[in-house]
Amino acid sequence: MGGSPIDARDQEAGDDFVRLYEERYAELVRLAFVLVDSNEQAEELVQEAFARVYLRWDKVEAPIAYVRRAVVNACRDALRRRRIERRWLARRHEPAGDDGERHYLDDALATLPSRERIALVLRYYEGLSEAEIADAMDCPPGTVKSLVHRGTARLREQITR
Repeated sequence: MGGSPIDARDQEAGDDFVRLYEERYAELVRLAFVLVDSNEQAEELVQEAFARVYLRWDKVEAPIAYVRRAVVNACRDALRRRRIERRWLARRHEPAGDDGERHYLDDALATLPSRERIALVLRYYEGLSEAEIADAMDCPPGTVKSLVHRGTARLREQITR
């Protein structure tokens, strides 16, 4: 006896999800790494993003854009938590610590507000268009232009110091 048409459809959807995961996992981990500067955290955030996407898989119309947005949002949340932790540590007069091994550009990117950092990484590292960045960040394209412009200006200022 064969399976029902619903079972076949579920299997096909599962296959599509697995294919997306296999094709895009490494790329999304690289994106997350550039944003959060930690390979372990990047892998964890991408795994969580794929898990959230899987739960809504039957409603997702543009899987690649949806999972990219989920990763960017997860990174934004992680950066926000990190900033709160640093403020808390600064209030306790504990040094945040610097391992001295980060690259100059990474240091400069780390000084940017998270939205500017995300916009710059998506634009110049991922090579996304303003419309794709706007979709990933869930904001208007004009906001993306402003974020990229301000972020570039801040980086230029950091680099000339």
